[in-house]
Parts: sequence; C-alpha cells; structure tokens
Amino acid sequence: MTVTPRRPSRTAVLTAVARALHREEPPPWVLDDPLAMGLAGDDGPAVARRFRTELSTESLLSFTRWVCVRARLPEDIVEKAVEQGVEQYVILGAGLDSFAYRRSDLVSHLRVYEVDHPASQAWKRQRLQEMGIRPPANLTYAPIDFEHQTLRRGLTTAGFDFAAPAVFSWIGVTMYLTVEAIRSTLATIATCAPGTRIVLTYNQPLSALHGIALELDSAIRTFATEAGEPFLSLFIPKEIEALLREIGFADIMHFGPDEAVRTYFPGRTDVRFGGAQRLVAATVAANR
Repeated sequence: MTVTPRRPSRTAVLTAVARALHREEPPPWVLDDPLAMGLAGDDGPAVARRFRTELSTESLLSFTRWVCVRARLPEDIVEKAVEQGVEQYVILGAGLDSFAYRRSDLVSHLRVYEVDHPASQAWKRQRLQEMGIRPPANLTYAPIDFEHQTLRRGLTTAGFDFAAPAVFSWIGVTMYLTVEAIRSTLATIATCAPGTRIVLTYNQPLSALHGIALELDSAIRTFATEAGEPFLSLFIPKEIEALLREIGFADIMHFGPDEAVRTYFPGRTDVRFGGAQRLVAATVAANR
C-alpha cells in the first residue's frame, strides 16, 4: 500500500531545531546531532528565528540543552543495555529522531525499531534520501496508525521479539496523549521480557512550576497548541511513578534538573533547567 508522505508535526520540527541550536554553543555538547537541522526540513530556519525572537537567552539555552539531555539519556541507557547483551531498541513516536543514523557504534549491536505514523515516517524517509543518508541495515521502520492497529500487533509485524529484553524510549510524547492511551502503551511494554527498560518524558502541571519553568512552559504550550497538539496529560513525579508501578514496572529512576546538571554539566554553575518536563526510567519487573 502506498502511503502519502505527511510533513512532520510542528513539535517534531521544534525539537529537531533545538538539537541543532545546541551545537551553536562551544563544545563539548551533550548531544552532537549534525543531522538535526537537515531533518527539520524547510521549516527549520523559521522555527529557529522564532526561538530567538520569543525566548530569552536563558530560556533558549535551558530548552535546547534539555532537549539534548532527554535525547542523550536513552542513548546512555541503550549503551549499558548493549553491554549486558540486549539487542533490541524501540523508539516510540520516533519523529525526527536521528539515533539510527549517527550512532553506528551502537546500532551495529542492535535491531532498532522506529515507531511512528505511516505518513510521517514516509516523509522522514524521503527527507533522509534527499540528504543522502542511507538507513542502516539494522533499522526497521514500524509504521503504526494507532486508530487501526495496536502497538503489539505493529511491533510483532515488524519482527520485534516480545520474549527478548529490549529498551524503549518514549520522548516528548506523553503530554499529547490521554492517560488511557499512556496506560495502554505502558501495559503493552510491560508484557515484554523481564529486564526490559523504558525511559520516557512527562510534563508537570503549572502548580509544580516556578521561575524559568513557567516561561518555557508557556512558550512551548503556545507553540504546540497553535500546531494542533495541545497538552492533555500532566503528572508530578509521584503520580508517574505510581502509574508505572501499578502496571508492572520497578527500579524507577527519576531524572530532572539536578540529575541533568550533575550528569551532563558537572561543575557548571551557569546551567539552569526549569523542570517543566522530566524523565523517568523503569524496568519490567520479573514478578509482575
């Protein structure tokens, strides 16, 4: 069946541009993504201009650094998993993620599955071709239209082995979904082999924010709402942890501003994150 390419979501372009802008800082970078602006396509430069116009310098740095932190942490988790023999990595809502095209050191040990809407995936593949980038042999595209297909069926069709451990990343997505949709996806992942790891982002409610977090949250919400992608589900850390444990996950690791600075900006006193969005990692429990 032929799928008509559809331009990526505006928020996918937003985060790709943020990864690109991080490279305008002096190195070392949290994430070195030379493909990001190319993947953003024709919309990239305009989004970059809007960033510079609408955000203060501090907020822009906070946002671009955080977008790179949230992309880097899953890659670090994958690296450790590969050392332990894990051979599957699933990127849910892959959007304009570039892991498979720049981390050949890890991809050579993995089967990588990019999960996204068929039309968005078709556009990305076309864009990669225009950029002269050939997808690696170990990458499998798993086009899933959730209105007509379940995650389990889509992954099974793509060749994913639910009996073998894996790493899942689910970055920059949950705030656009209902709690029911989030629960359904997590429940599917919880049926994977014990030891399977997931790392995901979630956004906090306004009541949990202050300072720079409020400015950034307002700007990103405005952008997302204009793009037809309003925020639907928000959590504080104890709420997302309770949901994960209820579904069958253990070994919960919370990762927010303090952890980001200690891990990726050690010794830096000039780096600030608001905490509007946080990361959490968890493991499929053996005795669920």
